[in-house]
Amino acid sequence: MKTYVSRFDLRLFRAIFNYRRDSFLPAFFRVISFIGSGYFYFLFLVYMYFAQAELFKPTLFVSLIGFGVQLPIYYLLKNTIRRVRPFNAHNDIDNMVYPIDEFSFPSGHTAAAFLVAFIIGYFIPALAAYMYIYASLVAVSRIYVGVHYPSDIIAGALFGTGIGWGAVYIVNHFIF
Repeated sequence: MKTYVSRFDLRLFRAIFNYRRDSFLPAFFRVISFIGSGYFYFLFLVYMYFAQAELFKPTLFVSLIGFGVQLPIYYLLKNTIRRVRPFNAHNDIDNMVYPIDEFSFPSGHTAAAFLVAFIIGYFIPALAAYMYIYASLVAVSRIYVGVHYPSDIIAGALFGTGIGWGAVYIVNHFIF
C-alpha cells in the first residue's frame, strides 16, 4: 500500500509540477509561495485592531495559541519524519524557491495558510471562501515550485485546520 501511495504521490506531483511551465504560472506560483511564507499574516491582526476592535482580543488569542501550538509540532514532525524534498530526491526536478529547512513533510506554508484561513473564516465568515481559495493556492504553489509532494500539502492543510479549530475551541471555552 505504501509503495502505491508513494507512486501516486509522485505521479500527481509531476502532473502539477510539469503543468504549463512555459506560461505565466511559474512566476505566479513563486509569488503565491512567497506570500504564503507568512510575512503578511500580522496585517490581519492590524486590520482587526482598527476595523473590528470588539473581535481583536479573541482573534489575537486564537492566533497566538494557534501558531504557538502549530510551529513546535510542525518542527517536531519535520525533523522526526525527515521526508526528503522532491528536488533532492529526483534529479530531474529543479526547485523554483529555496526552502528554509531540509525536509518536506508536512508543508508548513500550507499548514499556516489553512490555519489563517480557518481563523479569518471563523471571525469574518464572509471572507471564508476567499481565504480557503488563497490557502489552496499556497498549497498548490508549494508543489508547483518543486518543494512538496501532494501528501505533504494534504497533511499541512489538515494540520493547520485542526490547529485552528482547537485554538478557537480553547479560546471560546476557557478564555472568553
